[in-house]
Amino acid sequence: MKIQLIKPTRLDKNKKPIKYRKALLPPLSLAIIDRLTPDRHQVKVVNDIVEDIDYSSSYDLVGITAITVQADRAYQVADRFREMGVKVIIGGIHASVLPHEAKKHADSVVIGEVEGVWEQVLADLENNRLREFYQNTSPHDLRQLIIPKWDNMNMKIYAKQIGHKFPPIPIFTTRGCAFDCKFCSVSKIYGKTYKIKPIANVIKEIDSLDMGNYFFVDDNVVCDFDYSRELFNALIPKKITWMSQISTTILKSPDLIDLAGRSGCNLLAIGIESLNKNSLKSMNKGFNHPEAYAELFARLRKAHIIAFPSIIFGFDEDSLDQMRETIDFLMKNKVGTALFTMLTPFPGTRIYRELKDAGRILTHNWSMYDSANMVFAPKRITIDEFSRRYWQEHRKYFNFRNIGKRLFYISTMARHPFADFFDMLFYLIHNRVKVYSYNLPISEGIFRVRRKKNIDKKPREVKIKT
Repeated sequence: MKIQLIKPTRLDKNKKPIKYRKALLPPLSLAIIDRLTPDRHQVKVVNDIVEDIDYSSSYDLVGITAITVQADRAYQVADRFREMGVKVIIGGIHASVLPHEAKKHADSVVIGEVEGVWEQVLADLENNRLREFYQNTSPHDLRQLIIPKWDNMNMKIYAKQIGHKFPPIPIFTTRGCAFDCKFCSVSKIYGKTYKIKPIANVIKEIDSLDMGNYFFVDDNVVCDFDYSRELFNALIPKKITWMSQISTTILKSPDLIDLAGRSGCNLLAIGIESLNKNSLKSMNKGFNHPEAYAELFARLRKAHIIAFPSIIFGFDEDSLDQMRETIDFLMKNKVGTALFTMLTPFPGTRIYRELKDAGRILTHNWSMYDSANMVFAPKRITIDEFSRRYWQEHRKYFNFRNIGKRLFYISTMARHPFADFFDMLFYLIHNRVKVYSYNLPISEGIFRVRRKKNIDKKPREVKIKT
């Protein structure tokens, strides 16, 4: 069969696809699906964020995986292929929590993990017995070695850091999370489980790639301290560079911070979420202790690891002044960069269910669920007040004076001062451009493309006079 696998972009307010000149990370999920696909099939992988989709009826199957903000674009693409008679399968986190919605735009929906079901999907399609829904009856066993296949992706469309031939390659060592925060849908997909991949398999995957720069996409790479300690020790002789995500609970075993630095870690995203204890408690994240944040940032600096805290504004317990107080706190503690998002009730989360039951969800336009739009009714202020203050403070954080200060913080603690300085200079200036155009800095691409025409428009029929 001829198969096209697609990572969709998101739509703008005019329902047109948003395109960039460079993407940030190649899609791990599609690389895994590509590996699971028997060699007798012909596979093409397209990242819609940069590349153009090949709308051809010659495909036997189109597979699409999407997060919530990409769902409307995924449906747009799926509908067009189905009009041509091409079979479409949709998976990913959004389809997994709203499978019946996704089914309206697809011939079949894969719910949850794709391993263990993709081969069955292909076999059923070949035998004309495709089912509407596919889902593993039991969690996938990570002891099974599956090395993602990157051969069918154009790596030239991804941004690279100074000194690296390739972009950061996504890889996972664990799946799931032991916590159950109200705004997170991880537990909806995996349950309250935390599965670990054998470290020998992680090393085999790294050795097979030999690309030097990696992003461990684990929701919390230090959830199991013993496993993390063994993993970091195994990474030291590999002499790679890597980044990942952690929780503040790493302070219970602070030796892991130094060990992560020695194993090649240069950046860790941290879900500190808020300085407001009441907000943290309301989201079932009371294990975060704001009084310990300063110690965490100091330990990361000492280990030559850039701290990348994630902050959420818009909790019912928040005040508008908290935005300014948070930025002042980060500057005081010499934090080089941070991500500020609006509280977004993604489908599948408990906060979504609570807000929906309270009649506070304002829109199901999934393209607005980008963490930079208020999609529910705030309790204490108006949306206009909140949005105005959010972007005002966001812009202050990325004014040239504050950028200069944070570049100085980074250059004084970086393990590779020259490369890290210029990488972060580009990153912060890029973020400034995005924020000043009312876009979230961490959105999927770099250098937005302004197109004068709709790239998805069907070719015009030309009549030839005879």
